[in-house]
Amino acid sequence: MQNAKEFVAKIAADNQTLFKASAMQTKAYFEQDLSKEELVDHFTGRMVNERMNLVEIAKAISEMPADADVEELQLLSKQAHDEAVHFRLVKEVIEHITGKDVDLQAAQDGWATRIKNKGASLINEFNCHEDPIALALYQMTAEGRAGAVWNQMAETIQDEFISGRYAKIARDEIFHSTIGARKLAQLVDTPEAQAHAEELVGKMRKELYRISCAGTKALPEARVLIEEAYGAL
Repeated sequence: MQNAKEFVAKIAADNQTLFKASAMQTKAYFEQDLSKEELVDHFTGRMVNERMNLVEIAKAISEMPADADVEELQLLSKQAHDEAVHFRLVKEVIEHITGKDVDLQAAQDGWATRIKNKGASLINEFNCHEDPIALALYQMTAEGRAGAVWNQMAETIQDEFISGRYAKIARDEIFHSTIGARKLAQLVDTPEAQAHAEELVGKMRKELYRISCAGTKALPEARVLIEEAYGAL
């Protein structure tokens, strides 16, 4: 069995291929000649995803026991606040593009049948509210990938109003991934826990790659990277 911190460091290192492939596909997507309608729909999905993250993290906080680690409670509360800020920032981006207020109910209704193509859907798919290892891995992997993707959008999108806000979101997402790493290191102190984490993160990476393909531009070279690192899809 590996030392818990070394195990978490290996998970983080192995995640980098997913982050690289997702950033490649994001860059390719935004280098296309996208219509206003395509941009608005894309960013609306991201806005809805940020709200879903907010709701799910707040739920996790509300279910923490009275004797929960106070530092963990503080970190998760900061993450929930960050997600609320991200929701507002992406809303402002959409309004910047369209020149009018976002109908938030219509936005969420329009993505209701497509929410499986957003990262926050994995919180329920992987039973993160019941499995603390799954939640820690979600934060490490999904939030870490989000940091890489938001950074790529900030670099690729030429509109400074958008790129500045997305750079801010990227920094927060990377911080959120460290919250997951901290928690995971407390949980993977047995061979059984490490085996469970390895199995979960393998599935999670492939789901996040699928989400990348659905939401950006699928690239053959990105698929090669993923299959070389994680096995056949």
